[in-house]
Amino acid sequence: MPRIAGLVLSTFLVGTAAPTIAACVDLTKGTSFSLTRDAPRFAVTNTISPDGSVIEERQMTRNGSVENVTTTYWNGIIAVDRKSASSRIQLEMPESAKLADLGTAGKSYSFPVSILVNGTEIDRGTYNLETMQKTAVALDGCRYSVMVVRTSIDRNGGDPLNEEALLSLEAGMLLGNVAMTPDWKPKHGVFYDRIKAN
Repeated sequence: MPRIAGLVLSTFLVGTAAPTIAACVDLTKGTSFSLTRDAPRFAVTNTISPDGSVIEERQMTRNGSVENVTTTYWNGIIAVDRKSASSRIQLEMPESAKLADLGTAGKSYSFPVSILVNGTEIDRGTYNLETMQKTAVALDGCRYSVMVVRTSIDRNGGDPLNEEALLSLEAGMLLGNVAMTPDWKPKHGVFYDRIKAN
């Protein structure tokens, strides 16, 4: 898979080791799951709505202090509303984006988008989605089916904001993601050590 970083594949995607099935979380059951990365600490609780939207409550340690962020995702992947103590970032785009088929590889979608910070529009552009390949991710000794989804916000006033995400095919939530440079080289990623159903 040339478009996702080799480090991501070799480190986080499933190899040949067999998981311990009895301890694995069934992502097809339940509507709330918690994922934790130990160091540096990064913990999220995802609540999945019937329409496929996900509310993520995140706690992370940055520069020695704890930060809490709440994000609403459409389709488990489009972050349309992100709130912290210091700011609120929103994407305004057509609700037809909720209908994108993210379970089939080789699909591409584009939507007009406005970017708002604290209620003020700061830029416009195009939000692009591309489903790359189905695979599996290793997490907490188990493996989970994911779709590698490439997202890009092509901004009128700046460089594109690019990511490659691992979207759970069972739960419709993120099991990891990599922030990418404008020319699709990896910058940094978020992956987890543990997962549990709530």
